[in-house]
Amino acid sequence: MSSLSIEKERIRSAMLKMRNSVSQSEVLEKSNLIQLNVLRSNHFAISESLGVYLPIDNEVRTQEIIQRALDSAKKVALPSIESNRMRFYQLDDSLLRESSLVIGKFGIREPHKRGAEITKLDLLIVPGIAFDFGGARIGHGRGYFDRYITNAKVSFSLGLGYQFQLVSRPLPQSNLDQRINGLSTENGILYF
Repeated sequence: MSSLSIEKERIRSAMLKMRNSVSQSEVLEKSNLIQLNVLRSNHFAISESLGVYLPIDNEVRTQEIIQRALDSAKKVALPSIESNRMRFYQLDDSLLRESSLVIGKFGIREPHKRGAEITKLDLLIVPGIAFDFGGARIGHGRGYFDRYITNAKVSFSLGLGYQFQLVSRPLPQSNLDQRINGLSTENGILYF
């Protein structure tokens, strides 16, 4: 394991420990503020297609973003991990019901029935474990979002994270890591 990988793993482990200690009421309260910032943003307003993750553990919730986008007749797509790549498939209200979701690779919920593949996203909502002020992020270390941003047509990528996940020092990055364009925390949106 390289020194870069070791340092990323150290940060990932420390930040996950902090994130996992957040109470469920705090997750919901802060998630509501983070989502409200997104919903009030110009990028959400002008987007016609959104790629949105479904949260695991204490990740920032995304239900309000998804529901408001569907209510606004935007194309909403959820990720599916297929082999070594991630694809986004359009969903509608019926696909969001818990009974229509299955546990996919890495324990992430995915729609059981898939709509059309969406290959161009105006707004990509990105999860993360740690973020810095330059748009770098550390995720779970498998690189799916980094590869997707590299290979797909994404107009704007916006991370969702709690304020404590934003670190003051630059995060270690490899040449495969992709920076995001913005980050929504409970304190507002930062643009990079």
